[in-house]
Amino acid sequence: MSVSLITRGLALGTLVFSLTGCQAVTGLIGDLTGQNADPASDVVVDDTAATDTSAETTTGDAAAEPAAPVADRGPVPICDTIYSDAQVVAFSEEGRVSEGDISANGYGYGTTNQDLVAILAEARKDLRISCTWYLPPEFSSTTSMAILSTANMAAVETILQEAADSSTTLGGGTLWKFDASSSNISGEFIANEAHFITPTACPESLAETECSLWVASTNSAGSSEELTRDAATTFGALN
Repeated sequence: MSVSLITRGLALGTLVFSLTGCQAVTGLIGDLTGQNADPASDVVVDDTAATDTSAETTTGDAAAEPAAPVADRGPVPICDTIYSDAQVVAFSEEGRVSEGDISANGYGYGTTNQDLVAILAEARKDLRISCTWYLPPEFSSTTSMAILSTANMAAVETILQEAADSSTTLGGGTLWKFDASSSNISGEFIANEAHFITPTACPESLAETECSLWVASTNSAGSSEELTRDAATTFGALN
């Protein structure tokens, strides 16, 4: 073989190797570049979707705000509605001021008899109310109203039968009257009392089938019977 042919063969081999090597290096660089690239750079962010999500969150938070609590004492009235409008006007003209329900520690009830007070105090809070009106300088009146099971009301009636000065049938119930304070602690408090008990529908929240309404008033400057009758009539238990 001539030197010329050998030289051409070597040159051709070098050319082929050079081309193949370039392609391999180029492929390797491409692979390395792909491994080190940031995948997020190829992702298109949808700003609109993010904005919509924010808007929905704001709307949801606003809708989730709790509603304002609604005052509800249950089946018995509040002090603002325990008397008729006419009785409230009479109190105002007399100079009395409403003190609301101040019952506590044996006082502020529509009776001064501590045995009766104990029963009133133990009645469920949503089934009783005591409303006091103060007449300066030292007079006051209070009307209490409670709904009890008829069986539990028997204890109240027993006390009234023994302590009251008189009793009469009134409407579908009974009215008991005390000419003076029925307090069994002190007789210094000058007042008269009137208690009215009559059957009434049981509240749904009370697991009883027979219930009674008890309206009791004490008044140190006026008629307690008038207050008891007015509250019972306003409640709808007396015509």
